[in-house]
Amino acid sequence: MQVTPSVVLSTLSTVVILGVAVFTWRYRFRPGAIPLFAFTIAAAVWTGGNALQDASTTLTGKLFWVNVQYFGIVVIPISWFAFACEYTGHDEWLTRRSLSIPVLYASVTLVLVWTNPVHHLVRASSKLVFTGGVLRLDRTFGPWFWLSVVYSNVVDGLGTLLLLRGLIRGRRFFYEQAIVLIVGTMVPWSATVLSYNGLLDIDPEVFFAVTAIAFAYAIWHHGLFDLVPVGRSTVVEEIADGVVVMDDTDRVVDTNPAATRLLGVSSADIGRRFGDVCAAFPKLVDSYHARRDPEEPIVGDVGSERRYLDIHSSELSDSGTKLSGTVLIVRDVTEFERQNRDVERQNERLERVGHTIAHDLRNPLNIAKGYLDLERSNGDGEYFDNVERAHDRMEEIIDDVLSMARHDQPERFETLDLARIAERAWENVETKSAIVSIEVGTVFVRANEGQLSSVFENLFRNAIEHAGPTAAIEVGWIENGRTSGTLYVEDDGDGIPPTERTRVFEHGYSTRADGTGAGLSIIADIAERHGWEVSATAGDQHGARFQISGVQVATPKQELDR
Repeated sequence: MQVTPSVVLSTLSTVVILGVAVFTWRYRFRPGAIPLFAFTIAAAVWTGGNALQDASTTLTGKLFWVNVQYFGIVVIPISWFAFACEYTGHDEWLTRRSLSIPVLYASVTLVLVWTNPVHHLVRASSKLVFTGGVLRLDRTFGPWFWLSVVYSNVVDGLGTLLLLRGLIRGRRFFYEQAIVLIVGTMVPWSATVLSYNGLLDIDPEVFFAVTAIAFAYAIWHHGLFDLVPVGRSTVVEEIADGVVVMDDTDRVVDTNPAATRLLGVSSADIGRRFGDVCAAFPKLVDSYHARRDPEEPIVGDVGSERRYLDIHSSELSDSGTKLSGTVLIVRDVTEFERQNRDVERQNERLERVGHTIAHDLRNPLNIAKGYLDLERSNGDGEYFDNVERAHDRMEEIIDDVLSMARHDQPERFETLDLARIAERAWENVETKSAIVSIEVGTVFVRANEGQLSSVFENLFRNAIEHAGPTAAIEVGWIENGRTSGTLYVEDDGDGIPPTERTRVFEHGYSTRADGTGAGLSIIADIAERHGWEVSATAGDQHGARFQISGVQVATPKQELDR
C-alpha cells in the first residue's frame, strides 16, 4: 500500500461527498432529493475507488478498484438526469420505458468492465509504471470506454440543458440555485477533459468534492428542496387570478404576473416572508396566519384604484413527499362588488318608490272614500258596493306593494278558499260581456291572499284583452296528489303561438301597442315567491291556457284553523 497526494485528496474528497450524502438524505421525501443522494453516493464510490486504486501496489488490486469505480461511474449520468427532470417539473419523463435504455446500458457496461480480460472492449491494455517513486496504472482504452464517455456526456448534457432551460424560464430567486448546481457539476467534467488531454496532474475524481459542496450550499443557503418544483407547475402564467405560493416557513416561493398586478408581489419578493411582502393588506396577512379565508372581500388600493379582492387559500401537502405549503388564489371581484352595490342602491330606490306610491295613493283614496260615504248618506247608489270593493282592493294592493318593497319580510301565507278568491277577483275586474266558469270544487290552498288575487285578476284581464269582450273563461283545478295541485285559467280566444309561450312571461313583453307587458310577468314573480311553476299552453277550445303547478293544498287541520 502506498500513500500519495492523490490518495489523500481522493480520501478527503470521499469523506466530504459522503457527508453531503448524509445531509441530502434528510430531505429524501422532497422532489429531486433521492436522485441527488444517488449522485453523491455514486460520486463517493467513484472517488473512494480511485483512492484505493492509487493506494494499491499490484496490477490486480488496481484493476479491481477501477472496476469498483464503475459502479459509481454508470450511476452518475442516470441520477443527474433524474434530478434535472424532477427539479424542473418533468417527472413524466421518468418512466420505466425512458429509463430502461440507460439502465440497460449501465448493466452492459458493468458486465463488460468485469469481463474485460476476455474481450478488451473497455481496456485494450493495462500495466504498472513506476514514476516519481509511485506505482501508477497505465492504460490504453478500448472502443466501449470511448462509447461510454460519449454516452455519459450526452446524458449529463441533457440534464444540464434541462437546468439551463429552467434557469432561463425561471424566477430570479432560483437563478442562484441553478447556477450553483450547473457550475458544481461542470468542475469535475472540465477536470476530466483536461486530464484526458494531459493538462492536469490531479485525478479529476477529487473534484467531485466541489460538486458535493455546491449541492450542500444550494440546499442550505438557497433552499434547493423548497416547494418550488411542485408549486411552480401549478402556477399558470396567463390566468387572471393572482397566485402566490408559500412554503411551510411562510416564505414566498413563487408568484404569477396577476399576483404582481393585484397584490404588488413580484419575483423580487421570492424568498421573503409573506407578512412582509403583503404588509399593505393587513387583513389578508391576519387571515393567512390564522389559516382562515376572509369572509368578505378585502379592500385595498391597487395602483391608484380601490379594488375588492376575494381570497382563497389551499394547503399543499403530499403524504408521499411530506411537502407542505400554501397556495393563495386572489380574484379581483371589484366589478361584482360594484354591481352588488348598484343592486342594493336600486333596491333602496325601489323601496322608496314603494313607500312613495303607497303614501301618494292613500291620500286620494281616502278622499274618494270620504265622498263615497257622503254620497251613500244622501242616496242609495246602485254601484256603491262595487266602488267600495274597488277601494278595498286598492288598499290591499298598496299593502302588497309595501310588502314587496320590504323584501326582508317573509311572505304571509294563509289557508284560502280557491273558488272564493277567484270569484272576488272576477268582481274586481272590468269584465264587459265576458263570462267565467269556476270549476275548482271545494279546494283550500296555502298562499298569500293578495298575491293569489292578483294572479286571478291579471289572468282574467289578459283573457278579456286577447280573447275579446265576450270571452268565455274557465277556471279549473287538477289534483296532483294529496299535497298539491295545478290551477289553470283558460279562454276561448286564438291562443298563443308555440314559439311565444315562454316569452309571454318576460317583463315588458306585449303584443298590444298600448300594453305594458307587466301582467303576466307579475304572475311569474308571484309564482316564484310561492314556489310554483307557471306555463302557457293551448287550451281544450284552442284558446290560451295558463297553468300554475305546485300549488300547496291545505291540510284538514289548516282548513279547520281557517
